[in-house]
Amino acid sequence: MATRIFAVLAALLLVGAVAIASLIPVGLTLDHALLVLDRASVGWLRLHSVPWIWEWIEQPFLLRPLWLLPACLGVICAGLAASFNLGKASPSRHRRS
Repeated sequence: MATRIFAVLAALLLVGAVAIASLIPVGLTLDHALLVLDRASVGWLRLHSVPWIWEWIEQPFLLRPLWLLPACLGVICAGLAASFNLGKASPSRHRRS
């Protein structure tokens, strides 16, 4: 069951990443997208974050293209779906002659 859930999530995220990449302007970063949605969001995030988390984790993510985040999450979900599926053997079919 978990394999199917992660496979569907991977498909949705990867299709969403391609749709975002093809529909938005070329240089749109996550930072600019958040500013378009809510002007105070990036300032609120910086104000409520621990300084080292802001500099080492959050700020590099905000500088990446907008489509990269769903693409990375889609690849992770695809890997999880594949790893959950590795332990299960497919049912063998008996051939009748």
